[in-house]
Amino acid sequence: MALAALALAIAGYWLFAPRGQAVATLTVQKAPADRVLAVNGRIRPRLQVDIRPSLGGELVALPFDVGDRVAAGQVIAKIDDAPEQAAIAQAQASVATQQATLAQARRDLARFVALGQFSTKREVEQRRLTVLEGERELSRRQAAVVQASELRDRRVLRAPFAGVILERPVDPGQTVGLDSVIYRLADLSSPEISVEVDEVYAAEIRPGMDATMAMPGQQRPLKAKVLHVEPRVDPATGARAVRLGLTGGAVDAPSGLTVTVNLLIERRNDAISVPRSALISSGTTTKVRIVGTDNVVTERRVTIIDWPADSVIVTQGLQPGTRILADPGSAAPGNRVRVSP
Repeated sequence: MALAALALAIAGYWLFAPRGQAVATLTVQKAPADRVLAVNGRIRPRLQVDIRPSLGGELVALPFDVGDRVAAGQVIAKIDDAPEQAAIAQAQASVATQQATLAQARRDLARFVALGQFSTKREVEQRRLTVLEGERELSRRQAAVVQASELRDRRVLRAPFAGVILERPVDPGQTVGLDSVIYRLADLSSPEISVEVDEVYAAEIRPGMDATMAMPGQQRPLKAKVLHVEPRVDPATGARAVRLGLTGGAVDAPSGLTVTVNLLIERRNDAISVPRSALISSGTTTKVRIVGTDNVVTERRVTIIDWPADSVIVTQGLQPGTRILADPGSAAPGNRVRVSP
């Protein structure tokens, strides 16, 4: 009977005695860690310009539309040049008249020079002066032809660089002025990416930093580099503009397309990283809950690099091999726990 009672007592203790709560833990290890800032950006052309006329008038030729590609120097629009054509014709007629007058003056000079002693020096000098004045007048009238031709040429609009027509706000036959936008032209062959970064994080971004860009419809991320960080903070948004350029070759992407950019802020070859969900934050203090070798939970203060990511880098407070609670709310300090497999 005594043995039976002892066996029942042992079984009861085994069944009803308090046992440690099962918890999930993470074992701290050192490994390579990247500190990455993920932001949304937009594709922007490397070059973009509004084509405006330098002289107003009626559009008589507008051969391209939105989406068309044009070559550098290609004629993309013409404005009625009838006034310039009339001025050129008038200036050319004036030149022809002056050329005839000058030819006669030269003949007269040659005739008086040929007379030798039978013509006075004064008569020869008068004829010579007439020729010089005629030459000056001819140069002036020829300059008027050039000026009228230049004005006519300004009625012809050419593409300043090879690109794609993004907008065409006007139509053929429309009268345009100096403020009218004929085309919005962009070079999309080597697009850039524009992102807005909060001033808190933008302070760590420098030109030359590596990044990747994920574009809709593109399976593999594209490599990029930071080209420029705006030194000014936008007071309305509290952000700084950052421009990036692709380094893996050209890509055909529409202007304004939204893309995801991962900026590589820092790369450490030997770091301790823990999930943000394993941290307990209170004000400026950050702690983790540790499971000791005796399976008792304790709290320890740690120092981290606070960064908007799922995992953070711990710089002080943890050593490799330390076990921490994956969910710090699963057990309180002083609790004895069982570590789940």
